[in-house]
Amino acid sequence: MMYKIEYISTFYADVLNVVNNLEEYPQKAKRIFERLDKILKGLGQTPEMYQIYEDFPIFRKIIVEDYLVFYIVNKRDKIIEVHRLIYARMDMKKQLKL
Repeated sequence: MMYKIEYISTFYADVLNVVNNLEEYPQKAKRIFERLDKILKGLGQTPEMYQIYEDFPIFRKIIVEDYLVFYIVNKRDKIIEVHRLIYARMDMKKQLKL
């Protein structure tokens, strides 16, 4: 059964942040967002494909070049909540405060 994908407001803010940070590198931004789009479209069919993030086991993480995508799988309601898109060198513990 397909899972519905929901994007949390923090994810949208992160996307804007990435766009601003990569403004001088449009090819890199395009490559990242094309890859991200492809991955997220397939996530509804295979929500548990990516590994659990050990520091915050509520999340699963996807590596997209220099960025990490964090999401939660709600099996009961068949929903995937995409929470964050964070530059991989950031302090994740600080960034993922819930």
